[in-house]
Amino acid sequence: MSRDMCADVKMEEGYMRMSIEYNNHDSENKILDAITLVQQKMDLNPDITKRVISDSSGNVSVEFGTEGIPRDAGDFCEAVLHELGIDHCSI
Repeated sequence: MSRDMCADVKMEEGYMRMSIEYNNHDSENKILDAITLVQQKMDLNPDITKRVISDSSGNVSVEFGTEGIPRDAGDFCEAVLHELGIDHCSI
């Protein structure tokens, strides 16, 4: 079974990606809704990619090229995690 509401963040110079896994449609919708809410609040539009693994599981990735906005990228990811009640990332 895939992991549910499990996040990881990868950062390199000039790039940041946060991925959140889901294993049911309710979690998938919560993740997409949280991202949309934070996009509207912060007026930021990162690249969003949804990867489907099975009928009910997959992950959603948020990617930033952080040239000039590394703080905004971090704040965005932190806000999404807060909306979802995720208090730490996977290792």
